[in-house]
Amino acid sequence: MTEADHVKAIHVFNEKNPQPHVFDARLGPRNGKAVVATRIKLGDSQKIIAIAETSTGQFWSASADVIVTLAACIEDIT
Repeated sequence: MTEADHVKAIHVFNEKNPQPHVFDARLGPRNGKAVVATRIKLGDSQKIIAIAETSTGQFWSASADVIVTLAACIEDIT
């Protein structure tokens, strides 16, 4: 990543959770590499989407289908 061409931000969203916006990471050329990691509680299998915003005004996206075998977000309905 250079001063003129680097990833400014990475935005992560999920498809089905009540709050779909997971997080934003702000980056600069001094980060060296545009790599972030996180853990997300998901209540059901769904798609996770990441959008990278570059300093040149471009947006790149990628997604992954995540299979949840044991839900972490369970509401007790009584």
